[in-house]
Amino acid sequence: MIEALQQNPGISILGISILLSLIITLVYKFATDQVLMKEVKNDMKKYQAQMKEHRGDTEKMMELSNKVNKLNMKYLSQTMKPMLITMLPFLAIFAGLRSVFEGIKVIVFPFSLPLLGTSLGWLGTYILCSMVFTGLFRKALKVA
Repeated sequence: MIEALQQNPGISILGISILLSLIITLVYKFATDQVLMKEVKNDMKKYQAQMKEHRGDTEKMMELSNKVNKLNMKYLSQTMKPMLITMLPFLAIFAGLRSVFEGIKVIVFPFSLPLLGTSLGWLGTYILCSMVFTGLFRKALKVA
C-alpha cells in the first residue's frame, strides 16, 4: 500500500487532499449553526461598510468596532466545535503522511520560486490542493 502511494505521490496527495477537504467541509456544515453563521457574516459586512462611512467619527467607529468584535466572537465560538472534532484524527493522519512521503518531491518546478525553491514536498502540495478543494466544497455545499 505504501509503495503504491509513493509511486504516484502527486496523485496520492491530490486524492488525500480531496477526501480530507470533503470531510472537513462536511464536519463544519453539520457541526455549526449555518443560519447563525450566515447572519453573523452578513451583519459583520454591514458594520464594516458603516465603519468605512464613519472613518472620521471616532466615537461611532468604537461603537461599530465593538459590535463587530462581539459578532466575531460569536462566529469563532461556532467554529471551535468542528475544529476540536477534526484536530486529533487529522494530526494522526498527517503523522502517517509524513512517514510515507517524507523526502519525496511531489511537484518539481522548471524554475525557482522565492521561499519555495524548485519543488514542493507532500505538505506544500497538500496545502495547495486543500485550499482549492475546500473552497470548492464550501461553495458547492453552501457552508458559511
